[in-house]
Amino acid sequence: KDNKVIFSNNIKTVVSTINPYLVEGEIVYVESRQKPLAHFPEMNFGNMPADGGKLLFTTEEKNKFISDEPLSEKYFKKLISAYEFLNGLERWCLWLEGCTEQEINSMKLVKSRVDQLKQIRKNSSRPYLASIPHLFAQITQPTNKEFILIPRHSSENRKYIPMGLFNSDNKAHDSCLIIPTNNAYLFGILTSLMHMVWTKSVAGRIKSDFRYSKDIVYNNFPFPLITAHQKQELDKFTYRVLEEREKHPEKTLAQLYDPRKMPGGLREAHHQLDLSVEQCYRSKPFETDEERIEYLFKLYEQMMAEEKDKGTLFEINTKSKKIKKKLNA
Repeated sequence: KDNKVIFSNNIKTVVSTINPYLVEGEIVYVESRQKPLAHFPEMNFGNMPADGGKLLFTTEEKNKFISDEPLSEKYFKKLISAYEFLNGLERWCLWLEGCTEQEINSMKLVKSRVDQLKQIRKNSSRPYLASIPHLFAQITQPTNKEFILIPRHSSENRKYIPMGLFNSDNKAHDSCLIIPTNNAYLFGILTSLMHMVWTKSVAGRIKSDFRYSKDIVYNNFPFPLITAHQKQELDKFTYRVLEEREKHPEKTLAQLYDPRKMPGGLREAHHQLDLSVEQCYRSKPFETDEERIEYLFKLYEQMMAEEKDKGTLFEINTKSKKIKKKLNA
């Protein structure tokens, strides 16, 4: 009489316990954390302009500005925000980090924009930002590193959240989250079905769409340590996904990742990447999303327990016993 029942795809499964995420398993709550549970680099918000519109430009506005102020051309960078990224649109920003006051003063139109922004910030709720009127309010941009870009909001209808891999010459808007890394395989892990199943279970929502978060989704995602060979395999399948995307320059990412319209080659590339990611967890393929999320929660519990024991007397004693076993073998 203590058994519980889960219904999925018209299949009835009797289980002993149902956790708060409606899967079989122990009662566990995924709480906000500041550092990744897995051995992943830290994630940040993108760069926050808070510029009153003075540093941001459409392509037409940028071209006109450069025509009137030719010296400004080298300071324009492509700004990647979630909407433009998903819908194949261009946006630009004046990126004046490292630009001296003398250089700014030598460009009349740039100086005018900076002066206007200084006044806007003086009159804002954060007047201290007036001390850096030429810069974005928050700069998290990695230097000399590629970065993975994830839109903070994405349609629930997509099988995969469209993500991007960019070089540091591009600047990310704070409508996105970014991970500084030169490791393409991490992109492959995050754009996989395993990660999507996790996201669907623990992410917040805006109406019914996913609200991807650093502290809940990314930092808690359970992923095991993998070998150099496994990383190479993930790299290979990651680049295959990116290559398939490039075969359709006429389509936006929103179109490519519409489940009704996804090209067969891209669908197959993602499938092969999914299999490669799942091999990092176990050799036997997963058959359903329910199986995937149950496995992930069990691994999450295990990794959390190991983290809790790390550096404690329990762990020290365990290591000591292992060393003694090796010495006596």
